[in-house]
Amino acid sequence: MRSGIVAVAGTCVVLAASAGSVHAGLDYTWTYYRPGNTGVMGDFSDALWIDPTGQLYLGGYDPFFEEGGFSRFVEAENRWENFSNVDHPVIGSSENTGAARVSDIEPDASGVLWMGTWRGALSFDPAVGPDSLVRYDASNSPMPGGRTMDVGIAPDGTVWFACFGVSWGGGGLARYQPASGDWTIWGFDPESDGWPGRTLCETAVVQPKPGGGYLVWIEDTFGDVVYDSDTAAFTALPSTDTPGAIKSIPANSTDDAGNTWMLRLVAPGQLYSLEYRTPDGDWVVPPPPPFGGAIELGTFRAFGDGEALMIAGGTGSLAWHFDGRAWHDLGEWRSGGFTFAIDMDSAGNVWVSGNGGAGRRDAVTGQWQRYRITNTGQIDNFLRDLAFAPNGDVWVTGNAAPGVGGIGVFDGQRWHNHNVLTYGLGEDWPFPTDNADAITYRASSDVVAFNPMFNGLREWDGDAYATLETGSSSEGLVEDSLGRLWTVGTYFSLRYHDGAEFTTVPIAGWGSNIMRDPELPGGVWACANLEVVRTDGDYYFSRETVDFPGMTPTSGVLTTVAAAPGGVAWVGSTKGLYRVDANTGELQWLNQDNSDIVGTQITPLAVTPDGRLWFTNFNSNGIEWSLGWFDGEQFGYLTKADGLPHAQIWDAEVREIPGGYELWLACASRGIAVLTVDVDVFGDLSGDGVVDGTDLGLLLGAWGACPDGGPCPADLDGDGAVGGADLGLLLANWG
Repeated sequence: MRSGIVAVAGTCVVLAASAGSVHAGLDYTWTYYRPGNTGVMGDFSDALWIDPTGQLYLGGYDPFFEEGGFSRFVEAENRWENFSNVDHPVIGSSENTGAARVSDIEPDASGVLWMGTWRGALSFDPAVGPDSLVRYDASNSPMPGGRTMDVGIAPDGTVWFACFGVSWGGGGLARYQPASGDWTIWGFDPESDGWPGRTLCETAVVQPKPGGGYLVWIEDTFGDVVYDSDTAAFTALPSTDTPGAIKSIPANSTDDAGNTWMLRLVAPGQLYSLEYRTPDGDWVVPPPPPFGGAIELGTFRAFGDGEALMIAGGTGSLAWHFDGRAWHDLGEWRSGGFTFAIDMDSAGNVWVSGNGGAGRRDAVTGQWQRYRITNTGQIDNFLRDLAFAPNGDVWVTGNAAPGVGGIGVFDGQRWHNHNVLTYGLGEDWPFPTDNADAITYRASSDVVAFNPMFNGLREWDGDAYATLETGSSSEGLVEDSLGRLWTVGTYFSLRYHDGAEFTTVPIAGWGSNIMRDPELPGGVWACANLEVVRTDGDYYFSRETVDFPGMTPTSGVLTTVAAAPGGVAWVGSTKGLYRVDANTGELQWLNQDNSDIVGTQITPLAVTPDGRLWFTNFNSNGIEWSLGWFDGEQFGYLTKADGLPHAQIWDAEVREIPGGYELWLACASRGIAVLTVDVDVFGDLSGDGVVDGTDLGLLLGAWGACPDGGPCPADLDGDGAVGGADLGLLLANWG
């Protein structure tokens, strides 16, 4: 009898082939780790804001995959809390360029954060968390649809958005009243209230008026406009060469005292003057910035009473602070341009952001600290290998960009990376390569072993690197139960290191993967494209392609091996799936003609505690590629619609957790995907994930009748009493 699955709201329910199956379904969830949802998220940041407690909010995105949103930095714990469209789709679809790119962050009086994005806007209440996220775009509002460049919050609670028309959406000015839900849009058409029909708006700066009311200063590519809330009318500012004419209104240019900074014309042919307008309408002319050349205000922040921060135009990334009396050089946070945001916390520490992450200048030392994806997050969408340490750390290979790669470790909250761009918040990478191909953790010596691409086998003990050999390549590393390090290489290469030297064991073809045998002391299973081997260095079991049904010397190759208990392994191929029993020599072939397996090119990944073999059918022709499982009776599949990021999976590692297990997958181009499977272990009365003597004691303690006649966890057969039938069911699932 063949069987199938039905996908229901993220849970696969198996239509079982046999009655009475104790594993009637697959209850699962997904977690993802990528450059677009870890650390500073993607290394590109257009916006930042510092809350009154000094906590940083930083916009960030990966422009290659359009993943991002914003993150919150918990500095005391060196931890980045991420809010990304990878995990929260409400932030915006990665199918739409710019949807998750945050361009400005402004708080309202209640503490809600309003964010402009390249497509619409977001609101977020930090006190509530991600459940408070709301996106405003064409689906639920009349937002113009172009790039929302700037956000202003008015004293009456209205939120103003300056929108810049682009190829995917229009521009103009938008006003939203959260209390009533009312929107007002000013776009291409001139209006009777004086709106001149501008659609390339870049700033919407709110300035309070002394007697109540406020002004909104709008800069547009074709001229500046001011709105007066008392008259509900706009005035287009004259574009003339008259001294005192306003020439530029930067974003974030109103300070805490209500002063609004602008550039004004001094005289025709002269440079502009940086001045601020008080709420009373008076102009104050501070000392000019000490750097030469024209003043450019692409990165500006007014605060306090007459104070300002800016990145000087034409000076790379040099930051300046005006303290109300004089300008102070804060130094260069990094070489090059493209700085987009700047702010200062109450202790005087300055944060900046742009292309290349963020930087923090310490008010005491005056030193800049860089924060990038390379030293705060998971750097690679194309990582090749994963490994677990006994303390729960996850070690990964990774490459952020040409020349910037190595390895990293994740402790569940923080990433600690080894590469050439960690800026003191990680470890150096002294090897002449920008990646690592294989990694494993050696519990016997408490070190991580890895293969820098084409650069031998190395180890890291937490303080220093050690070299086992140079110049070699590895397609897989594993430590056996005797503490020996095994490596399968690129061509006719299977070896183990016993602490003193390498010993070679025969294998035919290009190496693919290697796994520890769960039972054979010192044993491993290794797969190359022409042969699969089970060995401990002396004992040797082998099957070559010609031994497998359906394959010939000129047709079909092996893919990978997944080790199972009892001397059994699952071997994949371009001709289907094989079960190999090393104790009996028996081979069983599962293909599309004799089973429900979907696909011809099968790559086994791992055998999990519930007895399932997990595999991928990537590169099979004519089908939807998926992550599959087989429990000995039936097949099931997870596709993209079920949350699978990519079916090309380079490594899979299994970690048992209470009540189930995690399957960590290195998905090509999609970073790390973690499939968490909840296992309903029938008879597991204690909830520790196994059926053993603890559960037997609980059952015997309830023998005879359920307490108070109510629901009884030990009543496994549901007859209202605990007796021999329940004991039989428990013993049937023992262990």
